[in-house]
This record gives sequence, C-alpha cells and structure tokens, in this order.
Amino acid sequence: MDVLSKLQHLLKGHGVNSVESAMRRKDLARLGDSLANLLYSLAESLVHERFGGGKISGKTLAAALRLANLRHLAPSRLDAHGLGDSVEALIAYKWIRGKLDIQESVALLAREIKHATENREPGQTQGQPVVKAFAVLIRNICEDELSASIRESQ
Repeated sequence: MDVLSKLQHLLKGHGVNSVESAMRRKDLARLGDSLANLLYSLAESLVHERFGGGKISGKTLAAALRLANLRHLAPSRLDAHGLGDSVEALIAYKWIRGKLDIQESVALLAREIKHATENREPGQTQGQPVVKAFAVLIRNICEDELSASIRESQ
C-alpha cells in the first residue's frame, strides 16, 4: 500500500469524509501547514528565480478563503487564525484525496502571484498577490464543492 492509500485509509478511519469534516481537524491542519508552506516556497522560488523557504501566514490563507467566496465551508465563529488552520486542513485533505497535485498547484500559484504582482494597483499591499493566488488555488481544488452548491441552488 502506498503512502497516499495509507493516509486515505487513515482519513476513513477517523470519519473524515467531506471538506467540512476535514476543515475541523487540527491534525490535518498541522500537515496542511507544511504542505501550504511547501507550495508557497516553491512558487516564490519560481517567481523570484531564487530558492527560498517562505512561510504562508494563517491570516493570508483566511483572506484567500474569503476572497474565494468559500468561507461557508469552514466552521462558523472562527477568527483569522482558526480560518487559516481550516484552509491548511483543506489543503492536506485535498492532497490526500488526490485532488491537489503539488506540481500543478505550484505552477498555478507562481503564475497567479506573478500576474497579480505585475498588475498590482497603487495602494495594494505586497501580500495581496499571494492572497489572490491562494484564492485561485482554493477555488480550483474545491471545484467539486462549488459544483454541488450550484446544483443545490437551482
């Protein structure tokens, strides 16, 4: 059994079978923290054409979740830190489920960071391109949930 199969089995054993249940898991958030930082570091390395080891903040991830209009997926009554943890758990869950490919995600983040940086409007903070890039990534990996929401509203 390969690593992802073992992790999928672990998810199942813990009753984690949806985005909503995953986003409540602190243990997934810890794994997702490492994954989010890896994605961010690799994307920044590509954008700046030098190796780096950046960390993505929980506040940035929380802002990206809001910008992606997917705040409703996370548990209610969370502060920015809690929302950031929820996004990290989401990233881990989607990676384990095979819905987040590292190479594709890094390419997407790098492209979006570069595009948003080049088109940054006066007064926007330096972190805004990263928020926008992660919002695109979150929407991309949550396509299944977005499709379901659209079907339910019709």
